[in-house]
Amino acid sequence: MKNISPNELDRIARTLSSRDWRILNFVSAQKFATTTHLRRLCFTDHATIGAATRATLRVLDRLLERRLVGRLERRVGGGRRGSAGFIWHLDVAGERLTRPAGAPKRHVREPSIAFLEHTLAVTDTVVALHELAQDGGPALTRFEVETAAWRRFLGPHGIPVILKPDLYAQLSSDDYDDHWYLEVDRGTESLPVLLAKSHVYAAYRATQAAQAEHGVFPRVVWIVPTQRRVARLEAAIHADLGLPDRIFTCITPEELPATLRAEASSPEQRKEEP
Repeated sequence: MKNISPNELDRIARTLSSRDWRILNFVSAQKFATTTHLRRLCFTDHATIGAATRATLRVLDRLLERRLVGRLERRVGGGRRGSAGFIWHLDVAGERLTRPAGAPKRHVREPSIAFLEHTLAVTDTVVALHELAQDGGPALTRFEVETAAWRRFLGPHGIPVILKPDLYAQLSSDDYDDHWYLEVDRGTESLPVLLAKSHVYAAYRATQAAQAEHGVFPRVVWIVPTQRRVARLEAAIHADLGLPDRIFTCITPEELPATLRAEASSPEQRKEEP
């Protein structure tokens, strides 16, 4: 394919709607999103899901023609899911328009199945946070995914450590800002691996860096696939004397909206435990 000149890129940018920009910025942040994710996020004023899906695809096909987005050959759920299962990413024009000034070029490589499934699960979590606001819950006023949410610090013995949340989210109401670290577990890691990452959170909490940044240490939410895994992880965290278990919450994906509503309304979320 031919390269896109700066003049052509500028012409494309001037034709984009606010919804087009929202799609591009969202895909830029998440790396991958399905048709269904983008329909749930940006096409909420249609009478039926079918009508919303068709409108989503019309817009995405237009962005595809202009090399603003591309899509993977594979689909979520296989061919039976049809166009709703398409997986979208930025193409060359979209990457250039959303790349921060001075940042290196971002390359889209064919992801492994494990990486793609985890990334799409994180994307689903972000969409659920937006839907919570649309449903009258607190607004998602800030979110950072993966590397943007990572924090470097010195561990207990002066060794450099990186805290690597899947997602940081700030939810805001008229009266409060609530802060969350969210970890999306697909059941592929052992419990000792999850506990080791929980210990990184405990070590970061001890530095007081997050408290200085946010005014409180964000609640850590482990989102795991089954109730059985919820119970096992809760028991393991509680039994580990090195973990302040009150900062951890373990849930399934379906419980996320109710959990955020309930815990965000509690004053315990806004003060530091001793």
